[in-house]
Amino acid sequence: MMLREGSYGSLLDSKEARRELYKQPHELTPGWKMKPQTLRLVVVSEAFTFLVTLLCLWYMPRDDEYVVIFRVFYFPLLPLVAMLWLWGVNVQVWTQFRMNYLKVFEVDDRVVLPCHDDVFKMAHFSSLIILGSSSFFLFCTLFEFEILAVRQAEALFFTLVILMIFPGNRVFGKQRRFFVSTLWRIALPFWEVSFADFLLADVVTSLARPLADTAVVGCRIASNYTGLGKSELSELCNARSWMYAVALALPYLWRLIQCVKIYVSKGEKAQLANALKYFTAFPVIYFSNLKFRTSRENWLGFYKPIWIACAIVNSGFSFYWDIARDWEFQLFNVGSNTILRNDLVYSDKRGYKLAIVLNFLLRISWTCKLSAQLRHMYGLSLLLSLLEVFRRFQWMFIRIEVALLKDLKKAYPEQRV
Repeated sequence: MMLREGSYGSLLDSKEARRELYKQPHELTPGWKMKPQTLRLVVVSEAFTFLVTLLCLWYMPRDDEYVVIFRVFYFPLLPLVAMLWLWGVNVQVWTQFRMNYLKVFEVDDRVVLPCHDDVFKMAHFSSLIILGSSSFFLFCTLFEFEILAVRQAEALFFTLVILMIFPGNRVFGKQRRFFVSTLWRIALPFWEVSFADFLLADVVTSLARPLADTAVVGCRIASNYTGLGKSELSELCNARSWMYAVALALPYLWRLIQCVKIYVSKGEKAQLANALKYFTAFPVIYFSNLKFRTSRENWLGFYKPIWIACAIVNSGFSFYWDIARDWEFQLFNVGSNTILRNDLVYSDKRGYKLAIVLNFLLRISWTCKLSAQLRHMYGLSLLLSLLEVFRRFQWMFIRIEVALLKDLKKAYPEQRV
């Protein structure tokens, strides 16, 4: 019986293939050992600053001007840190399963990708800095040191940028340089697309809204030092501006360009369909932003139905691609007697089926998240961003599994059902 293209038959029945799949990569060694007492101190500090932040937020009125400023500065950072924590969980699970996940990356990339211990240390370090800054911000506002609060929040963003581009080897120097260089390759796609390039680009699309919110923060900080008036600041540095829509669309544009480059270099026609998938995000972003540039009657009577239709197309196309292409399940394969596939690395099939259901629900919520109409719904906006981070986290497990199986298929092409 011949399988559809992309299936792996009884590949995992091969002892050689299984040994290669579960070969423990030698690069998985911690780059920086943290003493147990140091780790305990970091965890206690995180818990303390988190508690202080919650107590201050509970005490202060929700409509307080500086509570709103707090949300603008700090809410976009939470999904970014959450993605770092969950990537650590991804790596830890692959390590515990003894999956040779580094095999899917380029040889040069394998030596700089951190093990889960190092990822968690980076997450602890980032969380402590952000929580410390947030608690200090609220503490200052309670005692009416508002200018100091805002200036140290601005200093936080400067510090994070400096840490990312700092050339030294301290504080995970190799990993930081790899991350920044990969982002550079994504933003300026003049090089051949590697597995790390498109994987990080996919992650960046999931973080499109937090990154656009961060761009607004950067715009506001820059405006304080460029002499922009309040009218110019209000027009440029908010979710209604064209700048915000462009920042929201950039991750999808980068990923679209990657797909076109792969098609041109390798002739993979499926990449054109993949590029079309990312293109469907642009109408959603455009019509969402258009709401603030047209009358209420025009929006409700003409543009809103178009926006809803575009959102449905984007969600449906993205869900189909996740299931049928990225995960290579047979849910949409007419005549198939299974919704999964023959070779599954993880033992519990219920986990795969649950992932399909959650992916569908979270894809719908994420398309709504592209709407600029949520600009003042800070809590809902943050929740939807965190849900998308979780969706990408579960997507990663199965996407890496498929990449590993493809790699093994090239090594053992004789395995067929």
